Amino acid sequence: MDLAPFLLLAATVVFGLACRSYSNRYLLKLGWLAYLAASYLGGWFLTDSHAAGAASVALWFMLPWVEIVGRVRRLRLPAASEVRHRFPPNRDVFPELGELSEEFETAGFCRAGDTGWKWSETEHFMRLFVHPDKRVQASVAQAQQLDLDLYVSYVSLTSRTPDGRVFTTTNYPFVPTMRFSPAHRVLRAPDAGSLEDLLAAHQDLLDSQGLATTDLAEPDPEALATQIEEDLRAQIAHNLDTGLLEPAGEEGVIRYSWRGCVHLWLQVVKDMIRV
Repeated sequence: MDLAPFLLLAATVVFGLACRSYSNRYLLKLGWLAYLAASYLGGWFLTDSHAAGAASVALWFMLPWVEIVGRVRRLRLPAASEVRHRFPPNRDVFPELGELSEEFETAGFCRAGDTGWKWSETEHFMRLFVHPDKRVQASVAQAQQLDLDLYVSYVSLTSRTPDGRVFTTTNYPFVPTMRFSPAHRVLRAPDAGSLEDLLAAHQDLLDSQGLATTDLAEPDPEALATQIEEDLRAQIAHNLDTGLLEPAGEEGVIRYSWRGCVHLWLQVVKDMIRV
């Protein structure tokens, strides 16, 4: 029995695992490519068919579709969410909250309160900050997916203009599940390793739009929760208008349309390729 193919397959998997153990984006991408190569080799060695190898690679990209059709399509979502005061999660659930809050305050941000909302099976918590001189609002946030016991923490920076345009930079690690409204431009910076990196990325976003600090609206700490709620309503309305969401047959309840499922799958695939 020729062990060379299986040793090559094992070496490819181990190489992928080693690359994925580092935080360097290029090594992470190389590890992902190694997994794809291992899948191809596994299909090829087992069947002696290159087509089977290609099909093994394609399975990686079809798995998200199974999740979307089997779970996301069945979700029933509220058409509106009330953003209101929330108590912060305990330290076991959100251990980074205190450290990140101190980092913002050290950088000159003022705490503006804790807020949040629930959308379907996901609880959202945000600790809000403002920087009056930079005219930036910020949030240290966590999304808790109750049905999967999954916690995702992230940081966002937002600037607004007097005419209603919104510019957000965030290190949220996953693809957004809906399109943002035309007035809301979002820059994803998942590789931002510090608040300084995120601030620099946000400044690049504002510079790309030709916006100086004096062109931005001064943040009102008392109005932040209301503005977030308005952003959510505008986003849902936009996704209903574009057909990514649709009424679910009950008043005030919506769901992802088949078009929305395809859009979400394509976004996930793009993220898989970028990794």
